[in-house]
Amino acid sequence: MTDLLVFQLRRVLRNWQFVLFSVLLPAAFTVFFTQVFGGQAAGGTAQDRADFQRYATDYMVSMMAYGAIGAALGATVRLAFDRHSGWLRQLRVTPVPTARIVGVDIAVGMLLALPSVLVVALVGRFVNGVQLPLGTWVVLVGVMWAGAAPFVALGLLLGLALDEQAAGAAIGILGVVLAALGGLWFPAELFPPVLRSVAHLLPSYWYGELGRGAAADGVPGAGAVLLLAAAAVLFAALAGLVSRRRPLFAVSG
Repeated sequence: MTDLLVFQLRRVLRNWQFVLFSVLLPAAFTVFFTQVFGGQAAGGTAQDRADFQRYATDYMVSMMAYGAIGAALGATVRLAFDRHSGWLRQLRVTPVPTARIVGVDIAVGMLLALPSVLVVALVGRFVNGVQLPLGTWVVLVGVMWAGAAPFVALGLLLGLALDEQAAGAAIGILGVVLAALGGLWFPAELFPPVLRSVAHLLPSYWYGELGRGAAADGVPGAGAVLLLAAAAVLFAALAGLVSRRRPLFAVSG
């Protein structure tokens, strides 16, 4: 399993587009939007600097979530591409069980969510000057990494349910919807009431709340933890149901 895991990680990391959109772009957004919309307060009064710290911390958490969601979805929805290309059919002739193949993809999704979280955290600390106690940083990175699990399960569901073309479109559309309507690009508090209600139904909103709770209080909010855990169980259960109807080793569809 270790050899297959390393091989799959290398396959994904060779894709510069994956690295760009899941790691570098969220880091760039962290700097750009923080400096554009909050930078003027950084050198003002003590209250202005405190406001900037809150804004920079909140936006850093949002971009940690945004990058991790993209990485988690991109790593696991790849099942659809591997099925279409025949790569999974090639694996069938090896002694690797199907459950282990899926397990490796889940592990890849979780592992690849971590660089997005770490890089944005480093940018927040050393570029934007976000100040948090060391223990809070450790908790924040840990919960944001663990919080990517529902999106790994969602990517697995999409990879099993859709064909290659549909999966490629779905990951682009879904990434935008989860980020925009989940309040990761702009605070959900600024949305009209209807869109605010929609945001509260999305796991991406609660993922952001998970990180903001950890950053503010040193512990994640119980509500966000429970809702994300429920989403992970739901998506994983749906993926299991789909896998019974769509053979993993089919050449397509």
